[in-house]
Amino acid sequence: MRLVFSNYDSPGNPYYGGGGAAAIHEVARRLAAHHQVEVVVGRYAADQPTARDGVTYTPIGPVAGPKLGQLFFLLGLPLRVRRGGFDLWCESLTPPFSTLGLPRFTARPVVALTQILSGTAMRRKYGLPFDRIERRGLRAYRHAIATSVYLRGRLLVANPDLNVSVIPNGVPGELIRMEPARAERHVLYLGRLDVEQKGLDLLAAALEPVAAQLPWPVVVAGAGTPRDEVRLRRLLVAHGLSERVRLAGRVSGEHRHQLLCEAALLVLPSRFEASPLVLLEAFCYRLPVVLFAIPELAEVPETCGV
Repeated sequence: MRLVFSNYDSPGNPYYGGGGAAAIHEVARRLAAHHQVEVVVGRYAADQPTARDGVTYTPIGPVAGPKLGQLFFLLGLPLRVRRGGFDLWCESLTPPFSTLGLPRFTARPVVALTQILSGTAMRRKYGLPFDRIERRGLRAYRHAIATSVYLRGRLLVANPDLNVSVIPNGVPGELIRMEPARAERHVLYLGRLDVEQKGLDLLAAALEPVAAQLPWPVVVAGAGTPRDEVRLRRLLVAHGLSERVRLAGRVSGEHRHQLLCEAALLVLPSRFEASPLVLLEAFCYRLPVVLFAIPELAEVPETCGV
């Protein structure tokens, strides 16, 4: 069977490289053992990788930064899907308006993979009707996958006839079985540096009155767009946190493992979320998590988050 996933983000994307891309890759590489699997992604560089773990990665659109890149990617998907060459297409919905309704451009089956619905938040941010485009696009689908019960409910509001299966994100079994060597040396934020969505401005404001009393420094690990990284540094200066917060940059492998082992707790100050893999990782490392009571994270057990 010829399977295609589409997602703007990809594991090597310098602007994102987030959990959604990692989750799609883990599924794709397992399916590649028995099927022909392609992942259609946004083009962030002229020489970006086109193969990984037996999975073909096909970038579309011109080389562009993260914001324009997402728009070029969404506008290019209908042309790519009309070319055919697949038996099943799984479209991971992408900001700012999630989808143009790919099933309208092909007679072959297209499933919506919903890790996040961003139309409403993008409307608030930019003042443009991204939520209306999102709702119109969702009405084109017959089948969808949601990573949470909350997202399933939102999909059904947009399209009551949609057949939605809830399949949460997961982590490798060896991570669940691991016995981490715990040490409490810092408070950890681990994720994309997106000030608006990830609530990093809220984190800075919350830290300002208490940072001097905390027994640990704060480590912010992750990367984002140049604009968001500059904005975060300015926020830390404005809130007097330059000496208490360390920016670790993008981390992976042993460095990521060490940061999680040495964390006293994880902070997740997001305004809205998908199904964050870092939350599952934190539980595997036996970490308490401090987060906002947003609907997307309502399924987190009360014993795991505060």
